[in-house]
Amino acid sequence: MIFGMIRRCIAPLLLTALIASAVAAPDEKFTVSGFGGYPISRNITSMWLAGPDHRPLLMVYFHGPEEWHNTKWKVDSKFEKGKPGWADLQSEKATLRLSMNTETGEAEVESGKFKISESNTFLVLHAGEPSVPQKIIPLGVFDLPASKEQPASVLLLKANPELMERINKEAAADH
Repeated sequence: MIFGMIRRCIAPLLLTALIASAVAAPDEKFTVSGFGGYPISRNITSMWLAGPDHRPLLMVYFHGPEEWHNTKWKVDSKFEKGKPGWADLQSEKATLRLSMNTETGEAEVESGKFKISESNTFLVLHAGEPSVPQKIIPLGVFDLPASKEQPASVLLLKANPELMERINKEAAADH
């Protein structure tokens, strides 16, 4: 039942993300053309930026207190030819922000800047906890799958079970 409620809250987000991606996809000159997001568990949600082929370029898992992401989200994004693409999700509890400049190979995850060649997958601890500084952990470079019957973030975890183990370990070590 809880996951049903979470999916109902996130469903508009995923739908919006897929629409944004579909609108931008016909112009192959876009480098970042869409985004997606999907809840993983009661403590973890995910968000990604994707290219014209719908494959994620950047994947981020956000960990916070139980049910922190089960809320109403305001969605904003911008994808323009020749400029960095970004997506922003805001709620009363948190702001999730990703941006990427494929020309420079740099990604912004929340307030941190990273070279995508060094890590394209991240974990953000303390999402939804405004009184605690966030901790951004690069998890490495992975082959990021396009969403099909399941969201890209779920497919990535299924293909790499050690990734979920690492996320759980990092979250446990930080508390």
